[in-house]
Amino acid sequence: MNNELPLVSIIVPVYKVEKYLNQCVESIINQTYKKLEIILIDDGSPDDSGAICDGYANDPRVKVIHSTNHGVSHTRNTGLEQATGDYIAFCDSDDYYALDYVEKNISTALEQDSDITISGYYVEQCGKFVSSVHLEGGSLSVEDVVRHFTIDNEFGGYCWNKLYKRKILQDVKFPDDMAILEDTYFLCSAMRRAKRIYYLAEPLYYYCDNQYSATRNVDTLYSDHDTIKYIDSYRKILTDHKLSQRSIDIIRGVMFEMAVIFRSYEYQGRHHGSPQLKKRLDTDAKELYKGYYHCDEFSLKRKAKWILKMVWPKLHIHK
Repeated sequence: MNNELPLVSIIVPVYKVEKYLNQCVESIINQTYKKLEIILIDDGSPDDSGAICDGYANDPRVKVIHSTNHGVSHTRNTGLEQATGDYIAFCDSDDYYALDYVEKNISTALEQDSDITISGYYVEQCGKFVSSVHLEGGSLSVEDVVRHFTIDNEFGGYCWNKLYKRKILQDVKFPDDMAILEDTYFLCSAMRRAKRIYYLAEPLYYYCDNQYSATRNVDTLYSDHDTIKYIDSYRKILTDHKLSQRSIDIIRGVMFEMAVIFRSYEYQGRHHGSPQLKKRLDTDAKELYKGYYHCDEFSLKRKAKWILKMVWPKLHIHK
């Protein structure tokens, strides 16, 4: 019977996470669903992470790969090249799974014939539970997913907390030339090939927010270079993917809000960037304003808030 079950490949990029790695890997090898291929890729960690990976190599389901440091996108792509499973999942090495994560996701994927299955997740900070993110279960369109990870911010455009049918990931890669939003780029590539996306209304992934997280908050990335890179990463997503007009309008609207908030940081003196940065943010905000104003996806109240902030960037507006 077990031979009839699909093989699930789990890709774990590893870098400088000796403090968290055991919890991550233990949560995977002890899954209630046993037919797994576990790919641990040590991306040239300077600590004992590589040795910890080697300690799990006696499990026949575990494959350990060591490489020089190339970054998380290259590391995940290495995992995709090595994966042989019918389904593919990702887990960041400082996060961990609920013990029934794979079982519930694969059961849902098979029952719903979904190409991408998304589950909710918990958020931990400094070892303490902060919140959970989960919605009502059911089928989602690509536009629904885009809205959820942008306007509603109800689940991120991450590669983790998702189970992918391997056949839709042929020729889908993480971009090596993006250090921000590379997860979102990958997800958009995968969704273009998916016929059915299903949301499992249960948090099963534990996202641990710490300084080494592969996915970081916008505020922690704030600098001249990263500010522009964040907006330009969304531009690249729009350029490289044939998204619907609704998805394009949503993403461009979020780009407008990003330009406005980063611009307000400059005018409020919260960040002392270059004159070129201010000029660029002014240009972006003006370029994106018209589309934002006419986009029905954003509420009138939300539009009013952000347009006021564009006109008076020093204005502090509370939710």
